[in-house]
Amino acid sequence: MTGSDEKKRIIDEYLDSAIGLMKAAHIVLPKIAKANVYHHLGADKLGKVGALFINVVNRDYCKSIVVMLPGQQYPDHYHRIKSESFYVLSGVLDVTIDGQEYAAEAGELLHVDRGQDHSFSSREGTIFEEISTMYVPNDSIYLDDSIAARGYDQRRTTISAEQWKEIVKNA
Repeated sequence: MTGSDEKKRIIDEYLDSAIGLMKAAHIVLPKIAKANVYHHLGADKLGKVGALFINVVNRDYCKSIVVMLPGQQYPDHYHRIKSESFYVLSGVLDVTIDGQEYAAEAGELLHVDRGQDHSFSSREGTIFEEISTMYVPNDSIYLDDSIAARGYDQRRTTISAEQWKEIVKNA
């Protein structure tokens, strides 16, 4: 199996698990969306570092549904442009903002202002909405040099709207 075949297999399995978590939580899958699977340290480490971001709308405001499987973390970073709020739909989202730790449960909301260092993780799996100002590529500034050194397209795999439509149809 080539490296790209192995990466595709890992991403496909991850998407199956993420969609399974959404279905178990009775979260309706958006029929039309673009998604990004973030794998900051490579697809082979996706089970530990990364998340699925389903971009529902991206205008002056943005809404994404974020899925993290059990044991996943999203690395420490900040944004130069956007501010964001996390509204937890299912599970518990552990968030660190400027060194302060929070555990947000379903129904709770956390705000992250532009420039604040933050990271998040999930022990048992979580689904949350990220509501923010417009998503702009490369606005996440990672504090880990090994992540910052990786190109944007090396840190993520994009699922086009057409691919997402097929995923939802087959889910």
